[in-house]
Amino acid sequence: MTLTDAASAATHEEDLDGLLARAATGDCEAFVAFYDATAPRVYAVLLSLTGVAAEADALLEGIYVEAWERMRGRAAPPCPGMQWMSAIAHRHARGRR
Repeated sequence: MTLTDAASAATHEEDLDGLLARAATGDCEAFVAFYDATAPRVYAVLLSLTGVAAEADALLEGIYVEAWERMRGRAAPPCPGMQWMSAIAHRHARGRR
């Protein structure tokens, strides 16, 4: 990874956190943009954990519902946005076993 790649990744993470901060104020469009930017990676995490596409599909919706509910009224996510979503995904996948 080059310094440019690292800077780009940090900027992307800041953008995601900004979307979550806006979603916390009830901005549905910001949450949709956050979903669009992160759902493919969260789905990949779920698929790697479950090994079954149907299970990953079923879990994905619940993860984003939980994120929406937990963000309401917060100033920012408890950790970087993608890291937070990955933690929620891991917890949901473990709960299905």
